[in-house]
Amino acid sequence: VELDNQELSGTIPPQLGIFWQLQELYLDGNAISGTIPADMGKLSQLQNLYLHGNSISGTIPETDKWCPQLKEIYLYNNDISGTVP
Repeated sequence: VELDNQELSGTIPPQLGIFWQLQELYLDGNAISGTIPADMGKLSQLQNLYLHGNSISGTIPETDKWCPQLKEIYLYNNDISGTVP
């Protein structure tokens, strides 16, 4: 899913976790706020996650198997703290 630089606002819906076959998610360069939903960790096939350049805050959810296939994650230019599980 490529929705980068689309002037999107609001939060990342927790229901996104049901799309477990999703491999790429590009939401960078928007006005997304809120936190990263814990259910995003259920995206077992996710390889690329681009959330940079938004207004996301909080921490990366801590779970044992958070996106196990993740190869690239870009979170800069947000207010996110913590470490990548």
